[in-house]
Amino acid sequence: MEYALRLSLQLALFGNGWSVSETFRCDSFRHCLDGSDEQGCQEAQFVQLPPENVTLTVGDLLNLTCVASGVPAPSIDWKMNGKLPGGDCDWSTEGGVGQLSCRLRLIDAGNYSCTARQPSRREIESRGTMVNVTGNACREGFFSESGKRKLCLKCFCSGVSTLCQAANLYRWNYTMAMNDWKMKYAAVMFSNDTQHLDIKSYDKFETNFTPYYKLPYRFKEYQVGSYDGNLQYEIQVDNTSYSKDQPDIILQGYNATLFYKYKTPLIPGRSNKVVLRIHESNFRHQDGKKASRDDLMIVLAYINLFLIRMYPTNGTYAPSSTDIVMDSSTDLGYHGLGKMDRIEECRCPHGYRGRSCERCDFGYNRANRYLATGICMPWEWHREEYYKVSTSTTMRNYHYV
Repeated sequence: MEYALRLSLQLALFGNGWSVSETFRCDSFRHCLDGSDEQGCQEAQFVQLPPENVTLTVGDLLNLTCVASGVPAPSIDWKMNGKLPGGDCDWSTEGGVGQLSCRLRLIDAGNYSCTARQPSRREIESRGTMVNVTGNACREGFFSESGKRKLCLKCFCSGVSTLCQAANLYRWNYTMAMNDWKMKYAAVMFSNDTQHLDIKSYDKFETNFTPYYKLPYRFKEYQVGSYDGNLQYEIQVDNTSYSKDQPDIILQGYNATLFYKYKTPLIPGRSNKVVLRIHESNFRHQDGKKASRDDLMIVLAYINLFLIRMYPTNGTYAPSSTDIVMDSSTDLGYHGLGKMDRIEECRCPHGYRGRSCERCDFGYNRANRYLATGICMPWEWHREEYYKVSTSTTMRNYHYV
């Protein structure tokens, strides 16, 4: 009896005197016995919205304010084209007042909106504010490089966006010895069929065909940050009887193959240094046609095969002890190697990420459709496509990247 009275008194005190955090107020669950924490609730509604249109110049400060009323006071979130604002942006929310401040770049142009949220209640989203950013010296779909020449380069953006700018990146590189244990080998047999290469891979060197080094993972996959950088390595030959017909470098990605041939005659008995600028002007298709910027960027977006030709020394093929160095780019500070002036940074739509939108965002996977690099579709789409073909003999035409 005494225990029951004490418990009843404690519950009464909780219902009538204890405070409830705003986090739990009006969340459709009674935390107080008398339900007082669920009384006086009001749905969120906007009181003040940013203007419908704003035009600023690159480097200007964008300031937007969004005010919403309601009980409890809603928190304010911001979206830019349906995603969180990126770049140099800060935002805050307190008491139903949300503020957004961004130092604008070219790719920050777009539709900005605010969302009012309350615990366990329907969120509301405002109409958009169209932010226009001027200051691009190039026409739409092109960007100005960050170097001295200020050339206008076409936005690649994996074919899913035309809004891009020069990225502020520094040069760094991958380095690897040609005889490193991670190095693999490949034998390539060329044919008159320009769409086909007979390539056989080996963990150890053994071949009767044209032999190549097969570079490992660090030189493959996502390499758009290497565009306009350098690839350096050395060639040694013991006589002038080597074949000049086969390409020195083969790059393959997204069902596209590009070739590079070293044009300078090799000098026997000494080291011949190769410095290849990773630029479309140095690559050809198998039929001899020049590669375009898009052709090279498609391959760099996801390299699945990177081959460097081997040359005989002392009449036999053997791994060289020299190094291979490949430029890449980083935003993690200066490394004493200068800057990368021609790397693009794109405004990617839903489902894409990466500087050139070359990767699928979380929750999306790539489908080999419509574009050379494919398109990124949500997991639900892939699941439905799997069910369509799981009972048939049709091959699935998508892969995970």
